[in-house]
Amino acid sequence: MSSGTPSELIGSYRDALHWISTSPLHTEDKGNLKKFVTNYPNLSFFRNAPEEIIRHEREDRVQIPRWFHEIRQVLAFIHSPTPTHPPTLVRFEEPDYDCNMFDSGEIQWYQLKIGVMGDDDRDLFIDKAGLYPIATWFGTDQSYLAINLRDPSDGRIHEFSGADYWDMSFNGESLEEESQPAFTSYSRMLSRILEFKFADGSTVLAGQTQHQNK
Repeated sequence: MSSGTPSELIGSYRDALHWISTSPLHTEDKGNLKKFVTNYPNLSFFRNAPEEIIRHEREDRVQIPRWFHEIRQVLAFIHSPTPTHPPTLVRFEEPDYDCNMFDSGEIQWYQLKIGVMGDDDRDLFIDKAGLYPIATWFGTDQSYLAINLRDPSDGRIHEFSGADYWDMSFNGESLEEESQPAFTSYSRMLSRILEFKFADGSTVLAGQTQHQNK
């Protein structure tokens, strides 16, 4: 999130806790978001204005489920004052479901980023698979996290391999229902973030108050 974010959408962990406690979200979502925020009390957080999600819908020509609008308007992610390269990355504790994201022996650093990169990705992920990416294993095409566009009532976060999807599409195979659920909800996904990694290489673990240089 860039420095162009309105100041009323950016806050400390105390601000974020206020957003959460005064929101109409379900108790479980509130609990998950509070856990995420209190795990990283020295970071800043942001929430989306309604028009931001609408802009993603317009740019990617999708209809994003209402639940995603609602939770991102309460709490979206941590705030960075300017875009960085490499971007801020996260790694997760084990997912809620038995899926492929932890099959690799490598440490998986994910970039949380909504949307697709271009028309080819849109055709594959959105049109053929019915999925809308919200995170990717940074620097690879091996693992994406996404929301389900086919069933707006499905609030789970799904996981799939972009490399596998490209191979399946090339072979004329259907991508319908080929993803695997990873987390029970967006709030649960945030609560399972174990560590952040920043552009300067420093990291912070859940519960730590100081960045660590590696």
